[in-house]
Amino acid sequence: MSSNLHQILAGMQSAQWYDHFRGALYPLNLELCQTSSQKPPEVKSLLQLSADHIVQDSTTTMNAVNILPQELCTVLMQQALEGNKDRAVDVLLTKWPLQTLSLKKFAPEIFTKLSVLHDHVDLTRVAKQGLRYTTCVAHNFLETLKKKCKTKLKFVDLTGYPTAEVIAYYLATHCMLAHNEARQNLMIKKYEEAVKLLPEEEAHDKLERFTTDQSLPDDYFAVKLDLFVSSEPALYEVCKALKVSGFRESTLRLIVDKLDVTCLGQPKVAILLEQINPEHLYGLRLKYNSLSSMDFIRLCPLISTFTNITSLDLSCNTINIFQNDTACDEMTKLFTSLKNLVRLDLSNNRIKSKLRRVLSAIEKPLQYLKLAGCGLALTDLTYLSMSHHTQGLQELDVSENGLGLNFGTVLHLLRNIQTQVRVLELEDTSISDNNLDSLNISLKLLPSLMYLNISGNSLLSEKLHELGMAVAGLEHLQYICMSYPRDCYLPDVGEEQDRLKGEFGNNFGHIIFTEQERRGITNKVPTIVLTELDQDMDQL
Repeated sequence: MSSNLHQILAGMQSAQWYDHFRGALYPLNLELCQTSSQKPPEVKSLLQLSADHIVQDSTTTMNAVNILPQELCTVLMQQALEGNKDRAVDVLLTKWPLQTLSLKKFAPEIFTKLSVLHDHVDLTRVAKQGLRYTTCVAHNFLETLKKKCKTKLKFVDLTGYPTAEVIAYYLATHCMLAHNEARQNLMIKKYEEAVKLLPEEEAHDKLERFTTDQSLPDDYFAVKLDLFVSSEPALYEVCKALKVSGFRESTLRLIVDKLDVTCLGQPKVAILLEQINPEHLYGLRLKYNSLSSMDFIRLCPLISTFTNITSLDLSCNTINIFQNDTACDEMTKLFTSLKNLVRLDLSNNRIKSKLRRVLSAIEKPLQYLKLAGCGLALTDLTYLSMSHHTQGLQELDVSENGLGLNFGTVLHLLRNIQTQVRVLELEDTSISDNNLDSLNISLKLLPSLMYLNISGNSLLSEKLHELGMAVAGLEHLQYICMSYPRDCYLPDVGEEQDRLKGEFGNNFGHIIFTEQERRGITNKVPTIVLTELDQDMDQL
């Protein structure tokens, strides 16, 4: 890699937006989330243990792949990735027996724990592990091409795991270098054909000056990835790489499966979207781009071309369809065109009273819906509780909406999604002590519930104890997130408050355990996640 490229990469933002690697674009494997807490640790086979030993040292790996059956390369790759053995991965790529390598077939799944929904440290750890996988494979694949190793490998699929922006830049740069080299070789070939028409001595002199041995293999190579872009240098390099990836003579091509564009604004987002092949894109996130209603209207025709999209995240912008009918109409048209959409995040945009209009345009029942901070009105909740989406919703987040006055409709919604809902978030929704009595009845009827978040609501200890008794019978519940009750906060700060908080946590867990024991339930007590209650809340 040139010193200039090193300087560019060093100057790029190194921090990753780890909170992006989840949610609409990166779904949790809820089946594995459910079984991982129940299954004992898996015992490795003798073959895996042997592979573990071989990949510890790259020399041993090289010796092994030269004598072992080619079929065993897949087992060695699996153990090398799991153990973060970069040098072993490098060796295996040079000797890879197949034309394709799909990372998801060899690297362990990373989004298999519900804790990433609330624990930023755990989410960061998971995202970093995914970044290690993509960084290792992408870098070593490029090194294999640069060394001109006689590998059979032509297509690398990194999808399902986050790719760091610096690696996306690195791939894009090599894509441009390969394209320029291919063009140079094409010019040389044409020149060779032309000089054949010259006298023999003159032709020999010209060929000697222009002959080069820096050509890439004749067949093209491709890398399919989830692309994350948040800086202008990466944006422009990636746009150039995607542009040339469509040219016939390009020898290294980029294919984008998921696209996450952050902090760039509407004009730059549009530039990038224009370079993406609509056939290949399945996930799009435009979070934190300060998109206004007019910006969204301008982008809609572009987004609507990506008809294969299954996941769309428009959260944390300033799209206001409540006061802009044109924006509402455009969103409706957009959702009508996205026939495969099943995961949607509209959080922190103004959707009030327009939910029916836009969500009724989505053909398939949504499996994941996040509407945090959307200013939902009674009409929105009423529609949602009766819509076709209740047939599919497994994850629902309506946090940061005032639901207290419309709680009867919320209960009706819970009844209609009770058979399949697994993740339910009601954080900071103005739930009162009176609401909790009826909520407890509804929660008892959610047999598949795995994660419950009611933090940010001002409630009494007594009422939360009753909630503990209500959820004790839920077989699959793994996490309960809540704030400390308001009666833990005394006028006098200090040790007494800490004592009351600690006492509440112990009592709440004991109540669930006792209730489970009384019912003869052998489930593990759910993990209780307690957060501070905002003491400036109106309820206090």
